[in-house]
Amino acid sequence: MVQCIKDILSVVPVQSSLLIRDCVKDNKLYQTVLSTVVEPFANGFTTVGDKILSTNLIKVGVLYDAVYNRLHTGQWNAVATGEREIFTILTYIRIVYTLYSSTNIEDSIKHCIYLADLGLMLGCPIGVDSNDIETDLLTETASKLTKHIANSNRQEPPLKRIKLEGIAEEVSATESKSNDVAILECPSLEFFGTLCYDGQQPAVIKGIIDGWPAMDRWHDPNYLLKVAGERTVPVEIGSQYSNDDWSQKLMKFRDFLEHNICSVESCTTGKGPPAYLAQHDLFDQIPALRADIAVPDYIGRTDASPRIKAWLGPKGTVSPLHTDPCNNLLCQVFGAKHIILARPEDTEKLYPHDHFILSNTSQVDARRPDYDKFPLVRDVRFYRLTLRRGEVLYIPPKWWHYVESLSPSFSVSFWFE
Repeated sequence: MVQCIKDILSVVPVQSSLLIRDCVKDNKLYQTVLSTVVEPFANGFTTVGDKILSTNLIKVGVLYDAVYNRLHTGQWNAVATGEREIFTILTYIRIVYTLYSSTNIEDSIKHCIYLADLGLMLGCPIGVDSNDIETDLLTETASKLTKHIANSNRQEPPLKRIKLEGIAEEVSATESKSNDVAILECPSLEFFGTLCYDGQQPAVIKGIIDGWPAMDRWHDPNYLLKVAGERTVPVEIGSQYSNDDWSQKLMKFRDFLEHNICSVESCTTGKGPPAYLAQHDLFDQIPALRADIAVPDYIGRTDASPRIKAWLGPKGTVSPLHTDPCNNLLCQVFGAKHIILARPEDTEKLYPHDHFILSNTSQVDARRPDYDKFPLVRDVRFYRLTLRRGEVLYIPPKWWHYVESLSPSFSVSFWFE
C-alpha cells in the first residue's frame, strides 16, 4: 500500500499546485479546507496522527458530497466549469486519504478506481506532467491504480477467447454477402479523398487496421479484464435508445464483459434487454486501450483531432436509423454488423422524430419498414452491407445509418470534421 500511495502522490509532485487554481482561490471555503487537507501530502503523511487523519477524511468527504450534490442539481449544461474542476481535485484528494486510511489493500484500490472513474465522468480535466508527457490528473491516477490491482489480484480461471471463426461462419450463414457500397483495398489518400470525402460517398475499406494491436488482443477477454476489468463505464440497457424501454446505468467493465460478451446467453437474443457500451470515450478513460489502435491516415487530411468512440456489445444491439453531422470511420475489430444507409436527400421521407432530442433519428425501422404508416419510405434507396472483422466503413456527414450487431462485437468510430 505504501508504494501505491507514493505512486498516486507522484501524479502531482507539488500538491500545492492544486490550490492555486481559480476554482480554489475564488472560494474561501474551498481554499481553507483544501489547504488543510493537502498539507500532509508534502511529507507523505509521516507526521500525521490518527486524529488529524480522521478529521481531514471527514472534511474531504463532506465537501466532496456537497459538490457532488450540486453537480446533480438542475441542468448538466448549466453546471459551472469551476464546480466540475473542484470535484476533480476533491476526488484526487479523497483517493489519497482513502488509500492511506484503509486496512484492506485490494478493496480500497478497487473503490479508488471507482472514485477516479466517477470523477472522470463528472469532473473536468486537469492537466499534469507524467514522465514529461502531458496527461490528465484522474486518468493517470486510475491507470496507476489499475496496475496495482492487476499485480495484487488473486488468480481466477481464465475466460475463453471469443471464437472469431465461429462468428464468421454464423454470420455467413445468416447474412447475404451482397454489398451495396464500394469496396476499396487500401486506397491511396488522393483516391479516397476524391471518391469519398469530395464525392460524399460511403465505402468499405479493407486492409488499413490489420496492424492494430487491438486486432490480436481485444477478442481475448482476459486481456480486456487486465487493463480495464475494475473500471466503471456507462452502459445502455434496452432495445435501442429511441424506445421507451431504454435506460443507462454504471457498471464495472468486468461485470459487463462477463455477462454480455462472454456468456452463452450473450450469443442469443430474448434473454432480457441487451446491454451496450455505446458511444463512450473509453480510450480517453483507459490509455492502455488507446495504445492498441491508431488514427487512420485518411483522417489527417481534414482533422488532426478526431473524437474516438467505443462500441462493445452482444449480438442484437441496435442503433436505430439516424444521422450525424460529421464524417465517420467505423472500424470493426471483432464481430460483424448489419448496416443500412440512406442518402441525406431522403431525410424528409425518413420521418425524423419531432422532438429536438431525437430530431436526428428516424421513426422508421429500416430493417422492416411499415409502408402503411410511413408511405414515403417506398421512394427511399437503401444501401445494405455487412461489416466484418478488419473492415472499415466510411459514413459521410448526414448520411442515415442503421446498425445492428450480428454477433458479439467491438467497434471503434472516428468522428471528424
